[in-house]
Amino acid sequence: MKIDPVELDKMFEFAKIDKQRLYDCLRIMGPKKLHTKAMREKWTPDNPTYCFCYVIAEFVYYYVSPKGSVPYSLKVPGDPGLHRFVKWPSGIIVDLAVEQFDNYEEVVYSNAKVRYFLQTGCKGPSKRTSELAKLM
Repeated sequence: MKIDPVELDKMFEFAKIDKQRLYDCLRIMGPKKLHTKAMREKWTPDNPTYCFCYVIAEFVYYYVSPKGSVPYSLKVPGDPGLHRFVKWPSGIIVDLAVEQFDNYEEVVYSNAKVRYFLQTGCKGPSKRTSELAKLM
C-alpha cells in the first residue's frame, strides 16, 4: 500500500515545498538526470520522484531544512539504490520521495543510518540538486 496522501502532504507542508512544483521540476529534469539505464527505463512522468530521492533529500537538506537536520539513507526492497530522506532536529522525518514506493510498509525508517551527501565532498549540493533548486 502506498503512503497515505494526507501523510505525504503533511511532509510537504512541514517543509514548505509545493508538491506540484517539485513534481513539475522533476519532470523537466526527466530520466536523463538518472544515473543508470535501468533507472531511466523505469522512470515515468506519473512517478516523477522515482530514483530522485538523493536529489530531493539533498535539496531539502541544503535549501529548506533547519540547522541541525540530518540526512539518512536506508535500503528499501526493490529500490536499486539507497533511499534518502532528512530528519529535522525535532525528529520529524521529511521524505518527499517516499511516494515512489508501492509498499510504504517496506520503508522502515528505524533501519536508516546517517549518511551525508558525498557527491561534492560534503561541500555543498551536487550539480543535479543545484539544477533542481534553480528550477524550483
